[in-house]
Amino acid sequence: MRRSFTALGLAAVAGLAVPPIAAAIEKRRHPSVGDADSDLVALSTIFDGTELHSTAIAFRGGSSICWYGGQVIDLRGAALAPEGAHLDARCVFGGLQVIVPETWRVDIRSRAIFGGTDDRSSGPEGDGPLLTISALAVFGGVSVTTKPEDAWDMTRRAGA
Repeated sequence: MRRSFTALGLAAVAGLAVPPIAAAIEKRRHPSVGDADSDLVALSTIFDGTELHSTAIAFRGGSSICWYGGQVIDLRGAALAPEGAHLDARCVFGGLQVIVPETWRVDIRSRAIFGGTDDRSSGPEGDGPLLTISALAVFGGVSVTTKPEDAWDMTRRAGA
């Protein structure tokens, strides 16, 4: 009986320790690539907070990783590529907020495990460029909005 409790305790400690260690390894392997002018971005926010205010001429998308952190991608200053864009988002114990112009069409395809997605964008119906977001949310979330007041303010949350 005592061995069972010891094994259960060790399993619980491993279960709590392994995800943060894996996130720290992932942070070293995947540094953020891209800046405000980039049409393609690969953003990595792990144990941190990041904001990107894009001014891309033809935003085509990219990827976003949020592990134990938060990220805001503000695309209101960007133009969507004529063929559209695709953003792959993975949030594990973290969150991603995407702010889009009111004229953009958005389609979110999500898989969630104790997490979720929220689409508050108000883009037009019909044809035209489309931003597709493939989201995986595990104990985290992805939110899309057109209103800055709905967006997370990382600097206010940090007390700056």
